[in-house]
Amino acid sequence: MTQEFIFVNDRLVPAGEAQVSVNDRGLLYGDGFFETMRAEAGRVLFLKEHLARLQASCQPFQIQLPPEFSWADNLQTLLAQNGLNRRVAVVKILVTRGTVAGLGLPASDHPTIVIYARPYDPPATVEYQQGWPVVIFPEPRASFLGRHKSLNYLFCLAARQCALDQKAREALILEPDGTISEGAATGLIFAEAGGYFTPQAASALPSSTVAMLGRALRRRGHSLIAVPTSPARLAQSQGVWLANSLMGLVPVAALDGQSLARSEQTAFLNQCLWSEAG
Repeated sequence: MTQEFIFVNDRLVPAGEAQVSVNDRGLLYGDGFFETMRAEAGRVLFLKEHLARLQASCQPFQIQLPPEFSWADNLQTLLAQNGLNRRVAVVKILVTRGTVAGLGLPASDHPTIVIYARPYDPPATVEYQQGWPVVIFPEPRASFLGRHKSLNYLFCLAARQCALDQKAREALILEPDGTISEGAATGLIFAEAGGYFTPQAASALPSSTVAMLGRALRRRGHSLIAVPTSPARLAQSQGVWLANSLMGLVPVAALDGQSLARSEQTAFLNQCLWSEAG
């Protein structure tokens, strides 16, 4: 990629010329939402599901996405312009309330839209084989904002830094009752008694990746069930995986320094997931 281009609202501009107002509420208050997606061969995977989640967050917060914005066409143009039609890429959509004035959540039908597309290198093969060490972030989360992919992202960044400080790759977030919610940037899957499960948690983000995996498993006669999940239950499971739309599923090798059971199901689960992308 010799020169990066970015979509800012309805314009494709060189990255060095991309601008938003200093009065944009995304900058002032983190007032907005984002989606991060994987693209292959010039096509964004699970675009429909990601846009549905974005819309489901914008609507109750009174941000109106422009109905005339052609998401698929614009994303395809952006990927092509950045020379990403023949490799794996990460695409990130950011939507803010824009520069509208007012207290609370003033209705906005002119949001700011910024879209990036950049090269993405998935985890190495050995990481899918050996897994990642993870830790539990000690500060529970009770905010309803966890159910939205909000630009108010400091909690998740603090959780991730907690993991990095302990030489781990991801942090698991707790609900106020001590059960597991999700990873800082991932959904969570675990296996026990021959079945597949995911945490049931009031403050967790509805994971597009977990939903697509659940659909794929149902096609194959399996189920993916949401259940309250304690750290002890994870520790005793037959396998644990972190999941997001960029990397797919990566196994968890250790939780707070305790080795976890290594499952042979990683390749099968990833095959199920990516098959849903067509």
